[in-house]
Amino acid sequence: MRTLVISDLHLGSRLRRDVLRQPGPRRVLLDELQGVDRLVLLGDVVELLEGRQSEAMDAAEPVLRSIGAAMGRGREILVIPGNHDHLLVRPWLRARRAQ
Repeated sequence: MRTLVISDLHLGSRLRRDVLRQPGPRRVLLDELQGVDRLVLLGDVVELLEGRQSEAMDAAEPVLRSIGAAMGRGREILVIPGNHDHLLVRPWLRARRAQ
């Protein structure tokens, strides 16, 4: 099984340091995904600390959708939360704690 691990995308960075919003770097990643069985997004996928979370998610959505489309069905995407992703997992953590 061929696995690609990428980290610290910080999609939605207010200062636009998230290079995958640029067509060139995104195309390189999408091309590389063609030979991958599993993609691991290792921490800090979305930049939720710099500004409004809704703006970061709006900026991240097209990138994440293109990654999902490139991976297609039958291949795995794992998202491992990082310290900037705490708002993404907070509801899940609260539900687990309640159980």
